[in-house]
Amino acid sequence: MNKNKVGWLFLGLAGCLGLLFIMMAGEGYGLSTSRIDGNMQLNFLGIKIADGITTTARWNQYGTYFYLWSLVPLTLTIFCYRKFLKLVPTISN
Repeated sequence: MNKNKVGWLFLGLAGCLGLLFIMMAGEGYGLSTSRIDGNMQLNFLGIKIADGITTTARWNQYGTYFYLWSLVPLTLTIFCYRKFLKLVPTISN
C-alpha cells in the first residue's frame, strides 16, 4: 500500500472517531443536565453501562464520565487527521 492510500484510511478513521466523540459528548451533556425519579438503567449504543441508578447526583456523575472519556476519541481524531495531512500531498494549481 502506498502512502497516499494509507493517508486516506487515516482520514476515514478520523471521521469515525470524530462521530464517536460527538455521540459521547452529546450523551454526557444529556446525562449531566437531567434529573431522574426512581430506578434507572444507563445504556450507550445498546450496551448496558449501569443498572439501579436511583439518585440524580449519580446519574450526573455518569454524564461527567462520558465527557471525560470523550476526550480519548477526540485526541485520536486529531492524531489521525494530522497523520492524513502528512501522508497525502496537497494539490496545487
